[in-house]
Amino acid sequence: QSETALCGTPTADHLGQIASLVVDYLQTGHSDGDSQTFLEDNLLSNELQTYLRVAQLIDQTDLSNPNAAAEVATLAEAMGQLLDLPAWQLHRLRLAGLLYRIALLRTTDTVLAPGASTRYQDESASVPLTCSLLPGIQVLRRMQRLRAIATILTHQSEWWNGTGQPAGLVGDEIPVESRILGLVIHFQQQLAALRNANPSNSPSPNDLAQVFSNCRSQQGDRWDPKLIEALGLLVTAMQQGLSLPVALPKIASGLWMLDPTEEMILAYQENLTPHA
Repeated sequence: QSETALCGTPTADHLGQIASLVVDYLQTGHSDGDSQTFLEDNLLSNELQTYLRVAQLIDQTDLSNPNAAAEVATLAEAMGQLLDLPAWQLHRLRLAGLLYRIALLRTTDTVLAPGASTRYQDESASVPLTCSLLPGIQVLRRMQRLRAIATILTHQSEWWNGTGQPAGLVGDEIPVESRILGLVIHFQQQLAALRNANPSNSPSPNDLAQVFSNCRSQQGDRWDPKLIEALGLLVTAMQQGLSLPVALPKIASGLWMLDPTEEMILAYQENLTPHA
């Protein structure tokens, strides 16, 4: 029988032959650099899709805000474009927005004792962290290519004046992606609360103005004043009819949101960033 026929009708009569074909394939894959890279990319893509699917399911269980991650990702990317961030940072912002719900998980198994402030390290960590990490952040850090995203999500709760958590970073010490993400998460949550109080297909200009006013009242303390200015431009555009399309990612055919260059940039940035 042909190899295709064997694999198409796997019965006990020729399982040995099928196993031999699989072993040959794996051995060939290890010896062929291109094939091995293709296999690793497929595995990486599947793992990333799993994380995104989990984040989507978390959203769907929150009936009061079922599209939070997708809306946050869209707002964050729009903010990044207003600030003229390069493409690699826009990709990181979008992916961080899509995964932020996972990062906030507090009930997953963790190697850290609840409430304890310990050093989180693993064998492949490039920089030891000395601030407590939420269990969801730890889950993301297990995937090497999501280290940059985990760092962004770790520091999205920092305050511009240095009184935030977990590391007490101040001003420009906070990664710009973290500053953007923290602001748009707050903005989206406030907007969703108003939307639930007065259900409609889209937020009204008054709703947008009310939520923006709330954010602006905390500029210089919680939020970066430059980001408040950019958010103001975005809100004005939305009040005048700008529509931001919200769509879930389709990454089955590629890893467009992960760029190896980002890892080198992150490693450099982490060496410059003080850790609490």
